[in-house]
Amino acid sequence: LRIVNPSAFANWIAANMPLSQNDRLDLLEMTCTVQQLKYIHRKLEEKKQEAVLRCKHCGAAISQMQHVFSVGGSEGTTGAYVNEHGIVHQTMTLRKVDNHSVVCIGSPETKDSWFPGYSWTIAYCSICSDHLGWKFRRVGKGDDDDPARPRTFWGFSSITTDKHVAPRRVSFQTRTALAMLLQYD
Repeated sequence: LRIVNPSAFANWIAANMPLSQNDRLDLLEMTCTVQQLKYIHRKLEEKKQEAVLRCKHCGAAISQMQHVFSVGGSEGTTGAYVNEHGIVHQTMTLRKVDNHSVVCIGSPETKDSWFPGYSWTIAYCSICSDHLGWKFRRVGKGDDDDPARPRTFWGFSSITTDKHVAPRRVSFQTRTALAMLLQYD
């Protein structure tokens, strides 16, 4: 049995739980550990009711909370990862997404992968074209029976459980138009 510092435990949960920026700021402003733990408990209860993960920009349904998982070797379901340009992405890992809501553009790349043994491809919302995150594919052979190291998974930074995101569409809704747009960037 290991005794854990309650404050460190609250901070670990807050860092690994899918929270909005405002929720994270609210937690940072709390000075009482009991208050933090009560807030986290309330958020966990709310999350049980909020099963749908949505695009932060347009509100399109991207996945379900039941598909959130921890990749083998990571410390939780959500982590802060830094790309080669120094940009930090608070990224949640998912087993499955709605394939009609996500489009991947480009070839799989292994350079600078946050998950050793996986390649990545950029994933966009097929409704509004917002960058959601990445699709990760295992390279080489692996144990297909290991649930912590699946053949493919997703890492998304631009999703929310907020059901109040106002859905909005843009003129380039199709995958073809999105692909053409991205070729000219």
